[in-house]
Amino acid sequence: MLKLRLKRATYSGSPPHLLILLPFIIGCSELLSQDSESPGQGSADLSEYFINPEICKDDVGPNCTQLRLGDSQLTTLAPERGKLYACMPGNPGAPGSDRSKITWIDETNSTWNLLVKPFLPEGSFSPPIGTSSVIESGSNRTISGNNLPVDGKIGDWPMTDYPALTAIDRNPGIPAENNFSFTLQLNPTEAATPSCVSLGPIGMTLNGVVFYDAVDGRGNDALAHEIVDVYGGHPAQSDYHYHFVPWRLDGVPSLEDGHSGLVGYIRDGFGIYGYKGIGGAELSNEDLDECHGHSHTPIGYHYHATIEYPYTIGCYRGTPI
Repeated sequence: MLKLRLKRATYSGSPPHLLILLPFIIGCSELLSQDSESPGQGSADLSEYFINPEICKDDVGPNCTQLRLGDSQLTTLAPERGKLYACMPGNPGAPGSDRSKITWIDETNSTWNLLVKPFLPEGSFSPPIGTSSVIESGSNRTISGNNLPVDGKIGDWPMTDYPALTAIDRNPGIPAENNFSFTLQLNPTEAATPSCVSLGPIGMTLNGVVFYDAVDGRGNDALAHEIVDVYGGHPAQSDYHYHFVPWRLDGVPSLEDGHSGLVGYIRDGFGIYGYKGIGGAELSNEDLDECHGHSHTPIGYHYHATIEYPYTIGCYRGTPI
């Protein structure tokens, strides 16, 4: 609280108008009160931007209110379960979200709460319809798309139309058509040693949109820090992408035993499936290897999505193109 000590004074003229000081005193007190708020304790009401995905509505799998924060889980040394084995460290000076505006991350316990994190809503933004194709020829499989969702599900970009969200994450990007094509091995094999994950696209969904890995430019947990839309993506300039498997793409249709179906392909040729394993049980890092996958019949080796970091892959089990 601001305290001002006013001394009595003798005036030869009219008495001072002390009431003029009152707005100044009150105003300064309010400013100091606002400045005393701890970082991450912003007062903006973001509840209209909250979501509650189906995967968070049961007691199976990781707790969506206490998801492990991945900021310290990037390594450039060697693959490790639950971490991202990256070819390069993050750049602390890269642009990104304003940490002082983030209220859903618990730094003390290194967790974050998905249910109180804002997502860009859907709206009037209407880009071209997405395209996607998978062509098998000889020993190769080629997956291509224009990097816009085939199902048309996308948020109301640009986010600059939403001041409360832009105050957190100043991403001015607008998704546009950008053609990608990956020619992969039709029958990939596991490499003797896993490979690190490089920057940029790490694979593509059957929905026509590319995957990026789990981190932002700073090397922090991208899903925890950055604003994505309610359908799971956001743009880097005009390149729309996913850092995780959007929940609506959870391998629909599922396999006969309840195992999630195929979501897309990673750059080493192996498929990535949704959140559920054999019997329809939701998976966590403990169910998967250091590259975020496992092997069983009849699929063989494959990756899985999880609701916890690193979300898609931790390293390349095969040889990436």
